[in-house]
Amino acid sequence: MKSFGSIEFIRCLKGLGFAPQPQVGSRHLKYTCPKKHVPPERPFLIALQGKSEYDRVTQSKIMSSIKKHGFSIQEIEIAMWGK
Repeated sequence: MKSFGSIEFIRCLKGLGFAPQPQVGSRHLKYTCPKKHVPPERPFLIALQGKSEYDRVTQSKIMSSIKKHGFSIQEIEIAMWGK
């Protein structure tokens, strides 16, 4: 999988139908999942703005979090890079 930063991550979340929540004075953006919440997962994901490229560990955690919300790797790649 290609490396990605905050721009690609936010594009992916929007493409998958995540709804942005109001920003409250920080570099973190909160996006609520469009699918039904399944505990113990949080019903939202947090995106840190201004990162040109996340490190590999963070990228892996982000991908795992999105997959836990019920999206396949193909859906994620299409939303992130438009393949």
